[in-house]
Amino acid sequence: MSQSLTEQLVTANRIVANEGIISGFGHVSVRDPDSDTVLISQSRSPAFVTKDDILELSLDGEVLRGDDRSPYLENVIHRAIYRARPDVNAVVHHHAAPIIPFAVTDVNIRPAYHLGMLFHDGVPKFDDYDPDYGWLVVTEDEGARMAENLGDHRAQLLVGHGANNVGSSLKEALVTTYHFVTNAQYQLSAMGLGELTFAADDEEMARSTVEDVMLSDLVVDRLWNYLRDRLPDS
Repeated sequence: MSQSLTEQLVTANRIVANEGIISGFGHVSVRDPDSDTVLISQSRSPAFVTKDDILELSLDGEVLRGDDRSPYLENVIHRAIYRARPDVNAVVHHHAAPIIPFAVTDVNIRPAYHLGMLFHDGVPKFDDYDPDYGWLVVTEDEGARMAENLGDHRAQLLVGHGANNVGSSLKEALVTTYHFVTNAQYQLSAMGLGELTFAADDEEMARSTVEDVMLSDLVVDRLWNYLRDRLPDS
């Protein structure tokens, strides 16, 4: 288990809690590239996660290293995405308040300003739940269907539940999550004034905004450092 990844994962948990993205429920994970395993906290609220809480799971869900503590019930969300998306190395599952209205209506999340261009290719909605656990993703089959619905997008809504955000790194996933929640908040505010007029239909402009600017190491590190340094004991 990578010590540096473990420390970064603890920081990520504290960030999503400090920013109000995750309160008591929700979870963050990162893929360990050396072993292709999943690092994720035992079932604990992210605000209180420490390095001693981090578990290592196989992609099939086995808790490794003889650890008998329990991971989050919905750890399959993370494992299913990693199995389906070799390009994804971090996942954030959350129920941030600004995204819930879009998860319970037929209104789609769309870019509401330039940083929302991360989602110019759309945000799919998953609603193919098994009945045993209600609107949770718990079984392996549910996870596989959910990952297929996500496709190659950076964000996904779970109908009646919440959202998933992904990234090629833990920092990128956190930055993507932050922009996703902020964009949803701006979209909700704008819809209260009238029809959105911001257009995201120039594919080349969208691509260059995302790939050349927003996901550049310089910009990702800048926002990560800002969010990290806002932590109470930083």
